[in-house]
Amino acid sequence: MGITKKVTYVNEEGFEFRFEPIDDTLKIKAIKDGYEARYLIQDDNNFNPFEDNEGLGDFFHWDNGRAELVEYCEALGYDIDTHEKTGEENPDAVKIDKYEHSGVTYSLSGEGRQCRWDTSHVWAVWLPNACLLVELKKYKGQARRKKCIEFARQAVETFNQWANGDVYCIVKETYNKDKEPIDYDTCGGYYGYEYAEKALATDI
Repeated sequence: MGITKKVTYVNEEGFEFRFEPIDDTLKIKAIKDGYEARYLIQDDNNFNPFEDNEGLGDFFHWDNGRAELVEYCEALGYDIDTHEKTGEENPDAVKIDKYEHSGVTYSLSGEGRQCRWDTSHVWAVWLPNACLLVELKKYKGQARRKKCIEFARQAVETFNQWANGDVYCIVKETYNKDKEPIDYDTCGGYYGYEYAEKALATDI
């Protein structure tokens, strides 16, 4: 006969939670026939947002295999073998730096942590994907360049949230009038604490 360990969390009002709420996110309200509790937890099973979020564009790294290196070099006008500048840069390309020290942080080139040892300059290049190219059709010249930088900055922010565990789940639990647990639901994939807090105020 197997033994299963069960861990629960109980607050001072006697409500038992399936997960440990992040401080100050727990909200309990009375509903018909009982109570509802809502709170945030860390999302430890999140996915790389670039795998299925078409609104982020693409990162191409110089050290992530030949296929990405080709895209990287073409975007920046480099020769694939010598890495010398032989052509024009893609006008939509945005250069990305990487700072790595007890974590990884991407930034638009020149904007982030500039460290002699820990910052890799132009570690990657951002390019709009097919979805964003449709959006960019309405922009020309400097307005288009400004929009590309805006998109790239959004992509960098989301990537940093994912890479550094800044991703959350919303948990909703229901109880009867005796505060006995009835059911629960979770919804994950909220990137960034501020966004997760705002989403907590809406129904899931």
